[in-house]
Amino acid sequence: MLKRVLHLRIAVVCHDLLMVWLAWMAGFFIRYSIWPDSPPLVFWSAEIMMVMVLQGLVSFRFNMYRGLWRFASMPDLINLVKSATIGTLVIALFFVLLNRLEGIPRSVLLLYPVILLILWGGPRITYRLWKDKYFNLNNSTIPRAIVIGAGHLADAFIRNASSTRSCHVLSIIDDSEALKGAHLRGVKIQSGLEDLSLTVSELQADLVVIAKQRPSSALIRQVVDQLAETACTIRIAPDPDDQDHHLLNVNQLQPLTVEDLLGREKIELDWSGVAAYIKNKSVLVTGGGGSIGSELCRQLARFGVSQLSIVDHSEFNLYLVDKALSEMDLLVHSHLCDVTNNSHLYHIFKQTQPDVVFHAAAYKHVPLLESHACEGYLNNVIGTKNVADCCADFAVDKMVLISTDKAVNPCSVMGATKRLAEKYCQLKNQQSQTDFFTVRFGNVLGSAGSVVPLFEQQIAAGGPLTVTHEKMERYFMTIEEACQLILQSLVLENDNDVLVLDMGQPVKIKSLAERMIALSGKAGEIKISITGLRSGEKLYEELHYDMESLIPTETQKIRAVKHSNQQPEQLNQQILQAAKMARRFEQDQLKKMLGQMVPEFKGNELRVIQSNPQTTEQKQS
Repeated sequence: MLKRVLHLRIAVVCHDLLMVWLAWMAGFFIRYSIWPDSPPLVFWSAEIMMVMVLQGLVSFRFNMYRGLWRFASMPDLINLVKSATIGTLVIALFFVLLNRLEGIPRSVLLLYPVILLILWGGPRITYRLWKDKYFNLNNSTIPRAIVIGAGHLADAFIRNASSTRSCHVLSIIDDSEALKGAHLRGVKIQSGLEDLSLTVSELQADLVVIAKQRPSSALIRQVVDQLAETACTIRIAPDPDDQDHHLLNVNQLQPLTVEDLLGREKIELDWSGVAAYIKNKSVLVTGGGGSIGSELCRQLARFGVSQLSIVDHSEFNLYLVDKALSEMDLLVHSHLCDVTNNSHLYHIFKQTQPDVVFHAAAYKHVPLLESHACEGYLNNVIGTKNVADCCADFAVDKMVLISTDKAVNPCSVMGATKRLAEKYCQLKNQQSQTDFFTVRFGNVLGSAGSVVPLFEQQIAAGGPLTVTHEKMERYFMTIEEACQLILQSLVLENDNDVLVLDMGQPVKIKSLAERMIALSGKAGEIKISITGLRSGEKLYEELHYDMESLIPTETQKIRAVKHSNQQPEQLNQQILQAAKMARRFEQDQLKKMLGQMVPEFKGNELRVIQSNPQTTEQKQS
């Protein structure tokens, strides 16, 4: 292979030197053809040899023999122009110094680079066109692509696709009126994104590339919805801040993610206050091996806490998070402990003396807890009570309870237990010096047991995707964003003990399923099955009660819940009484007791909240 390439290079050098001789001779021939008493042409001399040597050296300097004729492109043409022009100047300078251009007409020096450029470029372009036709690269042997957007990313992608023949760009779609009817790299720009599916069908496209810088989630959803019933692959150009535009090729295109669909904007927070508060403090995280807890631990590790104590009852999860943090220069204590074990928990607090506690340990699977109410109560309520009591006993500065939107108007055991956990923390806030507050938010993408990993597994298995109700909606945010806002809540100046994270607009689960199927490229192959609402499920979740109002805080994406947070003193005794029922597995009596402590809890009675997007938005404002 190396010998073959070497032979090709030698052939190209010989060709170009021959073209130099022809261009020099042609210049003299044209000049002497209009000169009546012209001297005879000299086809070889020391002068011609020096022209070929000098031009050859200049050509080598401009890397003319590194590129392949097969992929001759605009940069190669520019090199030819530079080589011919600079070569002419070098030749002229040489002969001026040698003999003041004696015997070399000035007109030859003007004709030579033009003729040489034609003789060099013509064979290269002809060879490429012949190869393209020979390999039939304009048909199905390479992907047929449609590009969305007509900016710098599109230009870089089309330039690379044209030079490498990695795909054939058929059309550019951009609804900007200023670009309508224009051409980019020879490809026509047209409008009509709303007719994308028809365009894909007419052009028989295999690939749609979103080549816009930071495309909106609305644009991405529109593209995905348009192509939901086609087999067309959708890809997105990478962020230009992370890529060299000149290297943008098909292999660098990225598949769309659920995060792209939901369009959660990247949050910009002022971390100086958080860093100043948390630095050199002892921090304890319960449920530190779970989705939220482990991400909290990773983010806390970056703020220079003096020690980080992780509590989890899962041996494997504790091992994973401990391993992930072991490489950091941080004192980490991992404790295999169930938060319902009060004596063990007390021992951990005595050892670690935490300044700040994040309580993320909880059971959260709604249908499962309906049939395991006793375990759910002990873990979610008694576990929270144990942690809160330890925080008060050891004078912890702040305790943050991680709650859920399912605690609002709960119709599930899981929601009722989380609401009761909120109420107990409010009670402790009345009684102790520790600052207890709750951070309430909806679903997080990719967390254990959430719908997105479930859909991914079902897609991998060939379907169907199971959706319990066509109208079901849920709020979503990323784990990273949720944890960033939880940390930010530490330094907010407010007297309210419940904070709500801005979850944006709710997403229909059926639409999410359809779009994830479209992203997988298996549209038409995977079906969606409507299975019916499960016990404890609601169609719509809420982030606060009707009697509560949301007030802004200094952080845009965090709001405080203004309400009457006074809890009855007998709440503690009621919780302990219900705990006895849970330990005796008296599930029915326990649910009745839950209804007394959380009057809005409807037990197994399905409570469908009649709302619409406008109502939801109004409630958040």
